[in-house]
Amino acid sequence: MTRLEEMVSHVHKLPAMPVVAMEVLQSMSGADTDIDALAKRIAQDQAIAARVLRVANSPFYGLQSRVGSIHDAIVVLGLSSVRSLVLAAAVITGLPGGRCPEFSQSRFWRHVLGVAAAARALARPLRRPPEPLFVAGLLHDIGRLAMMTIYPEELCGVLADAQTRDCTLVEAEFRHFGFDHSTVGAELARRWNFPAEIIDALAWHHDPARGVPGGLAGIVHYADAIAHALDLDGAETGQVPRLDAQTVDALDLGWEALNGVLTETRAGFDSFETLLG
Repeated sequence: MTRLEEMVSHVHKLPAMPVVAMEVLQSMSGADTDIDALAKRIAQDQAIAARVLRVANSPFYGLQSRVGSIHDAIVVLGLSSVRSLVLAAAVITGLPGGRCPEFSQSRFWRHVLGVAAAARALARPLRRPPEPLFVAGLLHDIGRLAMMTIYPEELCGVLADAQTRDCTLVEAEFRHFGFDHSTVGAELARRWNFPAEIIDALAWHHDPARGVPGGLAGIVHYADAIAHALDLDGAETGQVPRLDAQTVDALDLGWEALNGVLTETRAGFDSFETLLG
């Protein structure tokens, strides 16, 4: 059994993906969605519903009147926006955090939400639907949470090693495990029956040339760099990852478009950050 197979065999140690998150993902498949039933199901989870409504009523959306229910949020913001927020709230509240001094759960989720905000902001200039981009950004580092839960002591060593050697976490993960969190995240996504485009993004966001051409991996790769450049996680030792040149050329964002993305990312992050507490 390889080390990766060993890790995946311990997936039972992870909490199940929240049911409402799985229902939201399934509703993205393109099949007709019963909005009333979905809104009722979301509202039954009061913790998630409260977080979603807090974001819906934030200045980012600029609503004239206060939204008081999930159903009203869907009517005003649209199903796509609400599904994205529900998935974010469900993942944040339902998945485990770190168990070592080197791992900051707050910084982890701030970075994840920053990448999700950046990916969503890229949707407009790239003329792509925003929902899959937001979801891919939100879930892109889920493999690292799995590694933390299954092998906490070793991942603590990875984090310390990255700081000591002043290298990226991906490099340190490969040195210790022989694979990185992208591989683990993609394998988990397969087991949880995530959409194929999300699996591909999780697998290749650090190496987008190996992903599906024109897929989400390159967009998440670019969004990851934006989140680091804006220092959204507040990490003192953060590094901006090196961008894949082919991805930059393929996205072909001019300075005006990029400035708009940076502004929208910052505003979106400030709103989504309220999901954390």
